[in-house]
Amino acid sequence: MKKNKDNNTGPAMTRHYVNRRFFDKHNLIRLVAFTAIFSLAFINIYKPFNSDEWVAYSPVGYFMMSFILVLTGIVVLAVSRTVMYHFVQKYPMYYTSYVLWIILEITAIAGFYTAYVIYLRDDLEFWSWTDIVMVFKDASINTFMVVLLPYSVSWLFFSYVDTRDSLIELENRVSVDEKLVIQFKDDKGELRFSVPCVNVIFLEASNNYVEINYLNQGKVVRHVLRSSLKKLGPDLANTPIRRCHRSFMVNFEHVTALRKSNGELDMEMDVPGIKKIPVSKSYSDETTEAFLVFAGRSV
Repeated sequence: MKKNKDNNTGPAMTRHYVNRRFFDKHNLIRLVAFTAIFSLAFINIYKPFNSDEWVAYSPVGYFMMSFILVLTGIVVLAVSRTVMYHFVQKYPMYYTSYVLWIILEITAIAGFYTAYVIYLRDDLEFWSWTDIVMVFKDASINTFMVVLLPYSVSWLFFSYVDTRDSLIELENRVSVDEKLVIQFKDDKGELRFSVPCVNVIFLEASNNYVEINYLNQGKVVRHVLRSSLKKLGPDLANTPIRRCHRSFMVNFEHVTALRKSNGELDMEMDVPGIKKIPVSKSYSDETTEAFLVFAGRSV
């Protein structure tokens, strides 16, 4: 059994998408928290816009003023990342889209900072386009400087964690016992069906049911279970059976090739008569990784 040598498969195939692990809820919270701490330190150390001269603040008063300023930006960032989190649950995030998203975040934060600066400074007017453009330009530059380091460090940190976790997961996957028996439970949590993992080919969801396609004495047999792929997912986490589509989970030990044609990705199986299994864009990273780890192990 050989893996597909097509140039459209493998890691390069998904290079235009940001890894979904970067949008893990905990990682987004870490990013917002790190940005808040760094921004507060930046403003108090460098005092952008000569902000320490706006009003005769004491050190404590200036810190409180900067805290309110940072809090405004963090609220904008938190709302933005919450929307981003829900967006990537349904759609893949292109690198270009991610960069554009960051630019919009900077623009929004700079807009609030512009209003804040003009409000506090007596020499600036809200109805003066010259003042607005001048302050907004400086606000955009300073906002970019503020978020550049935390965003860059967070990206490097998340990349490191993702690589480390992938290696750990790879070690765990390779050690999976070929005699592992999968126990399928229905939507009420009751055990309904058991089968050796190596015999499972793929699962297909249909309404409130899941069709389990498996091998029995060399023939493909189907067992219908009242459940959903979402409910079955946690029980299959430490097996080569992975989600590749909203309607499919596949045993990657039976996958022989990944093919991309007309922008659509699908999988070929080592069992005669099995249709090609589609791969949705949101699962393309996980699919490629699982293929590289598991494909061909059942031979």
